[in-house]
Amino acid sequence: MALQIGSALEEAGYRLFSRTGAILLVAYFALMASFQALFNSAIATTYTRMGYSEIAAAMPLTFDIPLTVAGVGIAITSVVSLYLTVVSFRTFVAGTRTSFPAGAFTRNVPLALVNVFVGGIVYSLLVFIGSILLIIPGIFAYVAFIFMMPYIITEDRNFIAALKESYRLTEGDRLALFGLLLIVGAAAAVVGGILGFVGSLALSWPTSQLASVVVQPLASLYGTAIIAVAFEQLRTADGQPPSAPSEDDTTLTAL
Repeated sequence: MALQIGSALEEAGYRLFSRTGAILLVAYFALMASFQALFNSAIATTYTRMGYSEIAAAMPLTFDIPLTVAGVGIAITSVVSLYLTVVSFRTFVAGTRTSFPAGAFTRNVPLALVNVFVGGIVYSLLVFIGSILLIIPGIFAYVAFIFMMPYIITEDRNFIAALKESYRLTEGDRLALFGLLLIVGAAAAVVGGILGFVGSLALSWPTSQLASVVVQPLASLYGTAIIAVAFEQLRTADGQPPSAPSEDDTTLTAL
């Protein structure tokens, strides 16, 4: 087994709680707070138009802005979220802790975003369809294609080539990968559940929602670091040099 679960969890923590990881965390916190405020504003405006002004007034983190402005803001934050995903994977896969790797912010960004977006839809559909087929095929698809994004983002693959490479790279380590992802997912669920329960009992609605704004980016970015470290572990065991696409695969020059 090439994947080392313990060292992957530890190394991901080191990469997250570093200078570059801290910068990314701050960016994610700001993005999540902006998205939550825009989303709440859109919901509050909708409630007001439906005649439920009291409910709208009680909602936290809202702005008095038109619904179209909130919608545009949500779309923009979604694109920024994809962009931060690109930067995060490039940073964590490279393992740079004090400065961002060359090209992290600029290399092939438009095509990377398109492939991440379309590939993410395809990946989600594969997992969804597999889940309908007695759950297990969905879990298999989730694990087998988990490295689609790292291949797109760090090696400039298109999403089709990335899916193929992820399937090949995970062979022989899928049970270990499932265990690793299960540990991370369970830990995030427990922490989120505890904070949500405490917030519902002891905190005001705005403070409770603020807790989710803090926890979700942290859990999401740690998950990204975990996938990045596991990706590098398996590629190293497979004998692949860093950022070296296969000769028979196309790159991001084609969707």
